[in-house]
Amino acid sequence: MLKSKGIIKNRNGKAYRYFTDYITNDFTTMANLSSSEYVKACWNRYQQNCPQKTNAVNGTIFEYIIETALYNRGILPMFTQASVAFVPNANFDILLYTDMNFPIGLSLKTSLRERYKQADLEAIALKYVHRRALNYLITLSGDEADNVKEKISNGTLLGINKVITADTVEFDDLCDELSSYSFVEPGKIDIIESGFVIKSDEENL
Repeated sequence: MLKSKGIIKNRNGKAYRYFTDYITNDFTTMANLSSSEYVKACWNRYQQNCPQKTNAVNGTIFEYIIETALYNRGILPMFTQASVAFVPNANFDILLYTDMNFPIGLSLKTSLRERYKQADLEAIALKYVHRRALNYLITLSGDEADNVKEKISNGTLLGINKVITADTVEFDDLCDELSSYSFVEPGKIDIIESGFVIKSDEENL
């Protein structure tokens, strides 16, 4: 299902096998859940059932969970592992491009520690080129999120608009906000360079 929906290119990775074996082999059957409930259910299945976990696989699983959550909400097309023209040394876990000609960047971190700093630098770089760009940092660590929210509030961080804890109503609100936009593929200029593009079923035909 991950491959047929365009979430991944091939089925060879550990994260793909773990997602399919321990979470679900058809994430669309969980589309009745709210976005935050979906994240919580998927992450709990992974934590409870997967016998071998590494930080790298944890991160990839989290990316798949967020991507499939957005897919279930019809927030498409989305660009994964993407960079933007004229924004050097910045790679985004997910980029969305609105029909109003500005991008929305999503950085996905299971935990934040000091990694929010890199996310903020990339967000600043994106806003330098695209003044209306929005940037959201999505995590599973509520305690760390509170710390970063304070840094945003006091002006220490300048690029990130919001920090979102994925298994709370904050993520539902973010998905509602994203659903209010119409997203498109950029025009002839290669504004977004992506490892892969996830589209709706109709666009994949």
